[in-house]
Amino acid sequence: MAYVQRHAARVAVAALLLSVGLGAFTATHLSVDTDTENMLSAQLPWRQAEHEMDRLFPTLDPGLVLVIDGATPELADDAQRRAVAALKARPELFKQVFAAETEPFFRRSGLLYLDTPQLQALADGLNQAQPFLGTLAQDPSLHGLFTLLNRAVTQPAAADFDLKPAFGGIAKGIEAATAGRFYQLSWQELMGAGTAGPDPRRRFVEITPAMDFNQLFPAEQPIAAIRAVERELQLDAAHGLNARLTGSVALEHEELHSAFSGGMVAFAAALAMVAVLLFMALRSLRLVVAAVLTLAFGLLVTAAFAAGAVGHLNLISIAFSVLYVGLGIDYALYLCMQYRELLGGGMPPRQALPQAAEDIGGYMAVCAATTSLGFFAFVPTPFTGIAELGLIAGVGMFVSLVSSLVVLPALITLWPPDPARVVLRPAGHGVVGRILDWPYTRARAIWCGAALLAAGALFAAPKARFDYDPLDLRDPHSESVATFRDLLKDPDVPTLTLAEIADSDAQAQQLAGKLGTLPLVSRAMSLHDFIPQEQDAKLAIVGDLNLSLGPALLSAPDPLVLASRTDDYAAIHEFAGALPAFVAAHPAAGAQPAADDATAALLKALQDLDAAWQQGDPAAHEQLLARLRSALLSAMPAQIDGLRTALQATAVTVDDLPPQIRERWQSADGHFRVEIWPKEVLDNPPAMERFVAQVRGAAPRAVGAPIGYIESGHSVVAAFQQAFAYSFIAITVLLLVLLRSVVDMLLVLIPLALAGLLTVAGSVLLNVPFNFANVIALPLILGVGVDYGVYLVQRGRAAAADAANLLHTGTARAVLFGALITTANFGNLMLAKHPGTVSMGVLLTLGLSMTLLCALVLLPSLLAWRYRSTHPGLPDA
Repeated sequence: MAYVQRHAARVAVAALLLSVGLGAFTATHLSVDTDTENMLSAQLPWRQAEHEMDRLFPTLDPGLVLVIDGATPELADDAQRRAVAALKARPELFKQVFAAETEPFFRRSGLLYLDTPQLQALADGLNQAQPFLGTLAQDPSLHGLFTLLNRAVTQPAAADFDLKPAFGGIAKGIEAATAGRFYQLSWQELMGAGTAGPDPRRRFVEITPAMDFNQLFPAEQPIAAIRAVERELQLDAAHGLNARLTGSVALEHEELHSAFSGGMVAFAAALAMVAVLLFMALRSLRLVVAAVLTLAFGLLVTAAFAAGAVGHLNLISIAFSVLYVGLGIDYALYLCMQYRELLGGGMPPRQALPQAAEDIGGYMAVCAATTSLGFFAFVPTPFTGIAELGLIAGVGMFVSLVSSLVVLPALITLWPPDPARVVLRPAGHGVVGRILDWPYTRARAIWCGAALLAAGALFAAPKARFDYDPLDLRDPHSESVATFRDLLKDPDVPTLTLAEIADSDAQAQQLAGKLGTLPLVSRAMSLHDFIPQEQDAKLAIVGDLNLSLGPALLSAPDPLVLASRTDDYAAIHEFAGALPAFVAAHPAAGAQPAADDATAALLKALQDLDAAWQQGDPAAHEQLLARLRSALLSAMPAQIDGLRTALQATAVTVDDLPPQIRERWQSADGHFRVEIWPKEVLDNPPAMERFVAQVRGAAPRAVGAPIGYIESGHSVVAAFQQAFAYSFIAITVLLLVLLRSVVDMLLVLIPLALAGLLTVAGSVLLNVPFNFANVIALPLILGVGVDYGVYLVQRGRAAAADAANLLHTGTARAVLFGALITTANFGNLMLAKHPGTVSMGVLLTLGLSMTLLCALVLLPSLLAWRYRSTHPGLPDA
């Protein structure tokens, strides 16, 4: 220390130069690995099974799914087609873009995937509408449409048709066109031309983005490009569409944004509180600046170590900075508070600084050794995320120790505080002094209270649980999460499924049949489920449709284009005149309310047309006709073109399936995949566990997201159990060696054990389960608890020798303010919007509060018992 004081300027300059060099090294060598799959060891059996599935079927998870909901099936189809084309034009951002409905195979063979009764009902409806379809195919204009409608209401045979859908849709279309709103009449719904899909108004686009894992947000550019496509294509409510993005990549991307955006608010609040608390503790701006600069230097050195030893940070080890600040500030406080205490005893400032380092340097070394040992215990666990954190944070404790004993004294020497202002004054014998005597004067009451708390905690602790559902860590209002949960409720959408690998096609079919009979399985699919059943009967129905509809459709222009005619208005006017008579003559036709609406809308449209003509504004007249044409007919050409293509269906074999389908069900080396769908909605752990247990009973090698959720939770719990067992043994042995006393070792461990027990019980009472986000609270609480315990026990020995109350010393104040600063640092996380971050803030605040309570109340009472017989001058219990 004398050398540091003599050469303080050199030490400060060396620290500055080292900071610059290490900063440059860190900036170029430390990356952020945001791939959550790397958080657990790849050697775990279930991870190996996942990797085998990924190797055989690498395109199963596209990463992004664009969900398009349209007001009509045609709008959804058109939006899907345009989105696919736009995204495929950006191969540098999107490795693969796939939408089954846009594939020529499904456009041609889609009718064969309907059930036979459903296909027959569709054929009957199309045959009944054949006159309409044939005429519109030849005359795709407003004249053609309203001529057909006029014929339907002026000829008696029209009463046999259900005109309600046509009249209702036409009324909405004309009202929208007249008001200038967007609308598109669904010809698919009018003709009853449903598709094989469960929801004809919803379409999906599967997107495999090009990820850059060297960036904090690896999917930033692809997702931004998708948002731009949504805007360019007007996939919005104003155009009858709703586009939402979900999938594993979107979920992780929005979670990162949520965590960082909310974290900035928490960081700002924490920074302000930490600054205030530091000044309250040190009473000197110069000491505060010196402590903060020392902390920053140590943090930079630790980051450089992470860059050199690990090369990257993961989503958990990125919190090493939080751990370092929470624990590193304590070492600076220990030295500064001892320095203040010595000044209060009358020692000159030049002598007080080296004496403070001599007094507590050994204690700090023991703290660093035990705390780092607790972190190092996580290194051999299979939880890679926490193992890397343990290595970095463990080394960081020694970095903090050296920085506090070298850099901090140099800075204080160069910029010494005013001794009169920083003198640490004893609490005295007032109210505060009497309260600080309680652990000594009321030790038995404290022990009884601790015993009662321990008993209650032992009752509650077994109810603690680990929530392994990653959705619970994410903002429920974010687009990706809300969309995923919406899809999760749809039994026809495979959001959370399991899969098993079969060695042959026959084995896959047999396994699918076996799994499909399980009570909790809604269906089990293999490649052969994409081969339509009863193809002969269905092809016969399609053949009959070809005979009735084919000639009219085949003779129409290909592609069909809407036409504008000079007599469009005359046809509308004629139909408007005939419609009231039809309504009066057919009161029981079931169409009267809709027909009345259509009549009113038509009259309004004609009034607008007449007004435009009377005002001599033919442009307004043409614009209104264009809006009518778009609202009533824009979906019709695609529907007729699609029907024309569907009537060309032929028998389907496995070889006819698109490559994108086959490669998801049959691997290149001849393995086959069986997919198992749950019958229950897997939106809670019990349902997920039931489904997984039942499927695994019949298919032990099954893999999938539900198994990944459960097994990762089990792996994390097992890793922490293993790490804490290692920590307990290692810390116990080290404490025995360093403290050379079984009693003192127990004095450190008893408050730590009670604090941990109360934290677990508190998580139960507050209904804050452990999860992948707040789990880093455990190593921090372990580190803080050991640090405080070792420091206080060692300082308690010296205080007892002087018959002094430990809580009246600078040591206790250092612990108090260190805990308050750390708690403020983490407690503000509760201000964030990210549920995982909020739960982290709650658990850390709870754990640190319990640790501080046990360290400053229970431990001094135990120290009073420990030394009362040998040091009778201590306050009497």
